Amino acid sequence: MMYGSDGNGEGWVGDVYVHVSATTLAPGQFEARARIKALLWQANDGNLTTLHDGTLEVRYPSNGILEYWKRKAGSAVPIPVAHPVPSGPLRPIKLMFRRVDSLGITWHWAICMGDSIYETGGSMAVIGPRGVVHASSPLVTSKVAQTGTRPEQFDGYVERGWTSAQTDAEVEQFCTEWVNRHPMYDVRGPNCQTFAEDLFIRLTGQNLEFSKFADLKRGPEASANAVWLNPSKKPF
Repeated sequence: MMYGSDGNGEGWVGDVYVHVSATTLAPGQFEARARIKALLWQANDGNLTTLHDGTLEVRYPSNGILEYWKRKAGSAVPIPVAHPVPSGPLRPIKLMFRRVDSLGITWHWAICMGDSIYETGGSMAVIGPRGVVHASSPLVTSKVAQTGTRPEQFDGYVERGWTSAQTDAEVEQFCTEWVNRHPMYDVRGPNCQTFAEDLFIRLTGQNLEFSKFADLKRGPEASANAVWLNPSKKPF
C-alpha cells in the first residue's frame, strides 16, 4: 500500500487491491475510507493511528477489521500537518451517551466541550448547541435540530480530564467538513460513534478508549468512570 501526500493510497492487501482516502485529524491520526472496486466493497468509518514504533493501526469497525501494518523498509514516519492554533481557553471534554434500545445494546454518543454538545443525526447532520451545524439533506426537522443539544437529552457521560482549546467556530468548521466527507449515515458506521471519536481525536490528538457498537463490546456505559444523569437507563 502506497500513500501520497494528499492522503490517497492504493495497493495490494493480501489478494485484493484496495483504494484508500485518508484525512488527517491530528498528527499521526487519520480517518479513512476504503474501497475494493473489484468486489464492490467499501467501508467509510476507518481509523488509522501511527503507533510509537511506526506501526500503522488500521481499524474499520463496521467490518470487524483490526490490523497492524509496517513499512517494508522500516518504521513509518507520519507526514507533519499544520493545524490552526486553537485560540480559545481550555475547556473540559466529556463523552456523552444515551441509550437507544430497550436492551441497552445500542448507545448514542456525543462530544461535550465546556457547555457545547455536538452530535450527529441520521440524515447525515451534525447538531450543536445552536441547532444544525451542517447537514447533507434539508430534511432535518427534529426539535433538537431546531433548538440545539442539551445535557438533559443524555443518560450519562464519561469525563477523564480531557481538555481542548478549540473554539466553537473551529469545531463547527470541522463538523462541516466531516459531513461533506460522510454524507450518508450507516448504522454500522459512519454513525454517531464514528463522529464522536473523530471529533475527539481532532480535539485531543488521541483515540477514544471505548469500543464502538460495531466492535460487539461494551462502551462508555460500562465504564467505572461513567456518571449517570438518568440511572434508570443503566444496562445492568
